[in-house]
Amino acid sequence: MLCVCAVVLLLHGCFQWTQLRSASSEPFNGFARVVEDPFAKFGGTQVVLSIEGKRYLALAHSVAGRRMLSSEAGNVLHVEGVRSPLPSTSVRRYASRHIVGTFSVTFTDETIFPASPLFRSANKTRSTMLQAARQMPRDDAALFMGLVIGDDRAQPRTMITAFRESGLSHLTAVSGQNVAFVLTVFGVYINRARTWWRLGLTLFLLGWFVVVTRAEPSVLRATMMAAMSALAFARGRDLPARKALLYSVVVLLAIDPLLVFSIGMWMSSLATCGLIFISPWLKKFLHGPKWIREPLATTLGAQLGVMPISLLIFSSAPAIALVTNLLAVPVAGFVMLAGLPIAFICGLLITLIGPAVYPLCMVAMLPIQCAVRWVWWVAVVGERMSPHGVANALLWVVWGCFLVALHRSARMHT
Repeated sequence: MLCVCAVVLLLHGCFQWTQLRSASSEPFNGFARVVEDPFAKFGGTQVVLSIEGKRYLALAHSVAGRRMLSSEAGNVLHVEGVRSPLPSTSVRRYASRHIVGTFSVTFTDETIFPASPLFRSANKTRSTMLQAARQMPRDDAALFMGLVIGDDRAQPRTMITAFRESGLSHLTAVSGQNVAFVLTVFGVYINRARTWWRLGLTLFLLGWFVVVTRAEPSVLRATMMAAMSALAFARGRDLPARKALLYSVVVLLAIDPLLVFSIGMWMSSLATCGLIFISPWLKKFLHGPKWIREPLATTLGAQLGVMPISLLIFSSAPAIALVTNLLAVPVAGFVMLAGLPIAFICGLLITLIGPAVYPLCMVAMLPIQCAVRWVWWVAVVGERMSPHGVANALLWVVWGCFLVALHRSARMHT
């Protein structure tokens, strides 16, 4: 049976790979569905469109670009343009997104047809939260949306670089922490239902959150693990985290084998492996107050988990991340947990009442803004202090020696 399943999965993966080279080279005039939210790039608007069942990376300028920029994922547009296959060197780069070619847009109708009810509710939630986020300065609002729902389109390049160089880029990628906070916020109401109703509501909430966060590989992994844990709980069983991770990765790769080319999928899975296998051992190895031992073990476990892929893909594993994560992650957690309901309520009040509630919403969002600014400040300082090359490797050695010395000192005192 395992051999049969392996053969079927292999054939499925080969079929998906061949589809990447099935792009048309003919002009197109018709309706296309927006797959990913558009954003400004290269002096125009870049967006992924589904045309005749295949995904194309589209670029529009001038009037067509401005019209397309106002659309959202799930909308349907009438477009005209020219399709072309991807260069052979770019096929693997876009494989995980199932993009088969490029589409040069020459015309876009100003009429935007609405998405399905599920996408409409998700898009409305995003726009409602954005209304509240706009009470902050522009860059703070961009970081807030990235921390809460992973929308980093409006973040300036300097901010993205600062978070990457300081080892904090994972905060703007939706993962298990975001999923846990969403379940915490809505769990008060879901837990009142009976077992199987609670399971159905949980699965629906997870699916809806996937649409809100645009089905990034990291959120797919996190929601799949949460769904499997919820299913096991409904059946009266306990599913260990390691099995939940294994099953979720296997199921996702069975559904979409091209996820194997997703760096986000690898980073998310390896970080979770570090939390499951390395962090518990570090908690036993390290000694000291619980309030510093557990965050340190969690941070170090996740960093060691993603280190192989970071070195392989980015040729870097910033050692400063051990400090920046300790300073930023708890505050980012507060933004995710409190920012989601506060921003939604404030955005709803602005939509229903109007500018009259701006002062109230600014006051309500002020603690969230301060927390967001703190996370950003940690990333900026971490980027400036982060060593490179040999100095970065030496800092990792220093961290290792410090932890070993701390462990031995604690053992001597006990």
